Amino acid sequence: MSALGLSHRHLRIAALLLFIVTLSALAVVHTSFKNRQLFIELQALQNEATQQQVKLGRLLLEESTWSSLAAIEYAASTQLSMAVPQPNQLVVISARDRRFVSQQVSR
Repeated sequence: MSALGLSHRHLRIAALLLFIVTLSALAVVHTSFKNRQLFIELQALQNEATQQQVKLGRLLLEESTWSSLAAIEYAASTQLSMAVPQPNQLVVISARDRRFVSQQVSR
């Protein structure tokens, strides 16, 4: 009976070890699967970040284009019918005269 009891004991230990190894293998498979999913998500987010950087670059370029003097002058002349004044139309105001002008405007 002692040999038979030892045999049952060995079988129980073997079954327990088999169960633990099976659980461990399933955990490895699950972890690998989750790792692949997260890596795919990471790549998608990196791709989106790259696209956002490209879009930001385009917007910054457009902003600098619109804020350039030539673009402002073009918009002023075409949309507002403005023109560059002739030299005889220019009035130069000194710092002393500027106070007088600001008093005139505020009245």
